Amino acid sequence: MDTASKISQISHACERHGSKEIITLSGVAGTGKTYLGLAAAQSHAGHPYFVKCIQFHQSFSYEDFIEGLHPTVGGGFEPRPGVFLQWNDQATRDPSNRYVLLIEEFTRANISAVLGELMTYLEYRDRIFETPLTRRRIKVARNLTLLATMNPQDRSALEVDDALIRRLRIIECPPSIDQLRETLAKAPQPIVDGLVKLFEGCRTRHAETFSDLMPFGHGIFSGVSSEEDLVDLWQSQIRYLLRRNPQVAPHPYTQDIEELYLWKTSPTVEVNT
Repeated sequence: MDTASKISQISHACERHGSKEIITLSGVAGTGKTYLGLAAAQSHAGHPYFVKCIQFHQSFSYEDFIEGLHPTVGGGFEPRPGVFLQWNDQATRDPSNRYVLLIEEFTRANISAVLGELMTYLEYRDRIFETPLTRRRIKVARNLTLLATMNPQDRSALEVDDALIRRLRIIECPPSIDQLRETLAKAPQPIVDGLVKLFEGCRTRHAETFSDLMPFGHGIFSGVSSEEDLVDLWQSQIRYLLRRNPQVAPHPYTQDIEELYLWKTSPTVEVNT
C-alpha cells in the first residue's frame, strides 16, 4: 500500500471509529507512523490548528494527562488540568470542528494508569465523570479523536491488557516496499533494486513475523541518495540494531540482513602508481 492509500485508510478509521476508540498505528521503527499519523490527523481535522501532538514516556502520568497538583511560583501546589482535559475543553467549546490528539509512543507509558477512567468514557461519551481534584463534571467531546502510534516490539506493548485492546482500533503499518520506492524516488536504480531485494528477502524468509519483527522499516532510508549514504547508515545505525552488545543476543534477522545488505563498507579504491 502506498503512502496516500495508507493516509486515506487511517483518515477513514478516524471518521468511522474515532468517536469511541483510540485509532492506533502499530509498526516497527522507521515505518513512517509519525508522518502517516500527522497527515491523517490533519486530513481528518481539516486544519493543523485542530491537531495537538504529545509524546508518552515512562514518567508520563495521569496527573500530566487528566488532572494533578503542580507547583506554583510561591512554593505551594495547585490543581491544573492535564493535556487531555485542556484539549477536550477546547473541542467542547468548538463543536463545529473536529479535534485530534495525536499521541506518539503510546505504549512507552503505563497506559492504564495514565488513562484512568477514560478507559470507559472514551467509549461512552454521553456519560459524565468527575475530575479527582476539582470535581469538574466532564464529558469526552464527540468531536475529539485520539490517534496514537506504537511499536509492537516495545515491552509495554506486549503487556497491554484485553480491556485496553477493546478500546483500540489497530491499524498495522508494516515495512512497505511501495513506500520504500517512494522514499527512494531520487536514488539511483541499483540502490532501489538492492534495498527492495533486502526487504523482499526478509519478508520471504520470515513471512509470519516480518511485520512485527523487522528491525527497521522503509523510512530509515529517507534521504539516501548514494552508496556512501548506505555505508554510513550501516556503520552508524543498522549494525547496532542487529548486534547491540555481546551480552544481548543478535536480532533474529541478523544473518539474513548481513547477507542481503550490500553496502556495509566502502569499496576499495585502487590507486595507480
